[in-house]
Amino acid sequence: MNNAIAIAKKELNIYFATPIAYVMFTLFVVIGSYFFLRLLGAYEQASLAYMRFNAPEMMNRLNFQDAIFRNLFGNLGVILIFIVPFLTMRLLAEEKRQKTIELLYTTPVTPGQIVWGKYLASLAILVSALALTLTYPILVQLVAKDANGVEWRSVMLGYLGLFLMGAAYMALGLFISSLTESQVVAALITFVILLMTWIIGWSATEAEGWVRDFVTYLASVSHLDSFSRGTIDVKDIVYFLSLITLGLFATHRAVEAHRWS
Repeated sequence: MNNAIAIAKKELNIYFATPIAYVMFTLFVVIGSYFFLRLLGAYEQASLAYMRFNAPEMMNRLNFQDAIFRNLFGNLGVILIFIVPFLTMRLLAEEKRQKTIELLYTTPVTPGQIVWGKYLASLAILVSALALTLTYPILVQLVAKDANGVEWRSVMLGYLGLFLMGAAYMALGLFISSLTESQVVAALITFVILLMTWIIGWSATEAEGWVRDFVTYLASVSHLDSFSRGTIDVKDIVYFLSLITLGLFATHRAVEAHRWS
């Protein structure tokens, strides 16, 4: 495990020694802030409209979680599709291109430790990016001036869903990076695959019966939405953990095969 942590530290140093992490953080926060402000503005307009027409029942139904954060988490999930490929593209592809991965093979480091070290570094970047957006619920809470203004349990579950989705995306991106020496190719293929996991759910409306249920299950958006509503479903956790396991297992096999090739 010490070897994996050492590799993770090296990767983090590379991330923060280059513009990669800073650019991705900036894009994530700026685009996320745009969606947050739009949703906050829509919430304010809806509140004023209900007050103007004296509709207390509608006011009672209007809450921050449904009006702002549920949609916000969905938007942040879409942003992850665009930034994850750029965060994972170099993890193994660049090592293979520069032939530095052969140096790792000459050290007492196992393929599993290489994979886990790279993956832990990507998860640290993911957590950092998500942590920056915690300012959104904090700002809402400050503006609301009400201890019950933000449903923190639901918000934290939403962030848990985003983390699991990001972790699954990172595992898939790491696997694609292990298959090529080109960062551009790795980023492009990863983006296409992640986009497919999102839009495949659109075809569910054209299917019926078990086919519709199966296609819906394959769509990552349907599993994120459950967390965004403030609920935990075992099938959603199984879905993300399955993608993580599949991605890491496939990466391990790819690294092991390259080591003996």
